[in-house]
Amino acid sequence: MVMQDNIFLINKSYKRKIFEFSIDELNNNFQEIFENSEWGLIFHAPEGSKLYMDGLDLIHDERIVKDANGIYITPSDDPYYIYNHNENENKYLPGLYRLKLVNQSTVKYSWLKIKPKFLTENLLEVMKQDVENTVKGLARSFHANTNGSLSNYSSFLTFEEIEALTILNNSYKDFNLNTYFLSHSPRVRAGSYYHWTRNKKRNLDNKSIKKMSIKKYDKELYLKDFHATVDISENRVLKRLLLEILQVIMNIKKSIEKIPKNLMSSDLKKDFTLLQKYSSKLNYLLKEGWLRKVQIVQKEKGISNAYLDYRYIFFKDLNWKLKHISNFQPQFSRQYQYYWHRTDLLYEIWGYIKVIEALKSLGFTPVKGWIFDNVDLDFQELKPGTCVEMKTNGMYKHFMYLKIKYDDEVLPEEEEKVTLSNPLWHSSPHNRPDIRIEIYDKNMIFQSTIILDTKYRRLKNMNNFGKAGIVEQLNAYRYQLLSPYPFRADSYQKYNLFHRKNEDHQVIDVAALYPGELNDQEEVLSELKTKSTKSIVLNPRFPNNSLLKKFLKESFNQQEETFEQFEKWDEFLKDF
Repeated sequence: MVMQDNIFLINKSYKRKIFEFSIDELNNNFQEIFENSEWGLIFHAPEGSKLYMDGLDLIHDERIVKDANGIYITPSDDPYYIYNHNENENKYLPGLYRLKLVNQSTVKYSWLKIKPKFLTENLLEVMKQDVENTVKGLARSFHANTNGSLSNYSSFLTFEEIEALTILNNSYKDFNLNTYFLSHSPRVRAGSYYHWTRNKKRNLDNKSIKKMSIKKYDKELYLKDFHATVDISENRVLKRLLLEILQVIMNIKKSIEKIPKNLMSSDLKKDFTLLQKYSSKLNYLLKEGWLRKVQIVQKEKGISNAYLDYRYIFFKDLNWKLKHISNFQPQFSRQYQYYWHRTDLLYEIWGYIKVIEALKSLGFTPVKGWIFDNVDLDFQELKPGTCVEMKTNGMYKHFMYLKIKYDDEVLPEEEEKVTLSNPLWHSSPHNRPDIRIEIYDKNMIFQSTIILDTKYRRLKNMNNFGKAGIVEQLNAYRYQLLSPYPFRADSYQKYNLFHRKNEDHQVIDVAALYPGELNDQEEVLSELKTKSTKSIVLNPRFPNNSLLKKFLKESFNQQEETFEQFEKWDEFLKDF
């Protein structure tokens, strides 16, 4: 048995996967396992051998050694765990990892591929891009709205395209004025030329005399004359700038045209109309106006002559802003790079973002919290306890104020410790859902809550009681998160006549968000075993997230019904 045959993976059933090594680093020899499956790496080899391996920094093992060439392991009879359920925080994640076997005489290579369980590698990449674009888009949308411009938000567009739309929205008024004045009054320069004419008001010069000595026309003189020309250096540069601006606009139009119509927001439709206005005006200037007489140049620097002309300065600045968007790229916290390498956490943060996105589409506007607090658009990590606050924008009969809390622990263990700012208490160890949406009225009196928990696992593994399942946990969220509000508040105490004390369950509904199976063809919303909680497929393959929106909308409808019940009680109490 050659040395590399002593390097293999082994699982708890003692099944082995033996690595094949080659001197060719780019060989196609790899062993393949699924993430979160319990495998250990056995390395049996002569003394002095080292096995360098990508990803060793992801796991915790005191035997791992680091030197100038990287991180490596030494021969051992005990396995190095790729995944161990007892240490879920330290594990290999989906990806391709190189193994480099080094001894005194040779260097050989092999590969380990870890496949995601519930999402394809392409979908994982989509999620990463979606998180980045969505976070940047939502934050930029919020800041744009506070300044009165359109939101331009879509997770289908890149950061550069979203920022370009912001610039174009903010610049359109000046663009419209400058294109109008420029089309009617361009910068010109007097240029000389010679021609045959009967006009004898101009004097002959040497060039005229020389020409006329060679050739004569009856009663015509060859004289120098002057005319205004638009084909000058600053206009050549201007034409290049306008073409570059037009190219940016056409690229964004193409990106928007690829978005399915049912997923295009009304703001984005307005933005598309704006882009059409830009392109039509630019095309007229370039093809129908005086600029068609101007040469196209790539490197001429004559615009310095136009620095005092506000029209030329405007287009120079607009082009510079559109070309240098990446200079102002918001900075993601290093923590986001950690999310990229933790599939379960990536799914968790992606789920939280999709909930905020869904709420926005259901008529709620961000007020503050997390990315909506960052004036400089530098995005910090999504920390436990993060709270985003939103409010209705007129789409509902009754005003609702939301607090969307991420990984926030319900601390009070008894009703007496509840306050207006911490309106919930728990009677179960399960008191930390991934996402909690708290609903308040116009006076900031707590009304109810909606619970969502992200679960990166199969439905069949969730749908049972005990350690492996989540039914018990979700049931605890449903029935053991309690609140004396709103009836404890002074303005609601009059309703205690109709309210029984044992009805302090203010959780409207509970759902688990999970990625579904790889072969799912559509979204699925179903009840779990006890029928008191639901499960919702949330997957990048289904970008509309229609079932999440349906679940949330039905929950808000229930809250609307509660508000209407209060109004009916008010009518009844008028007679007493």
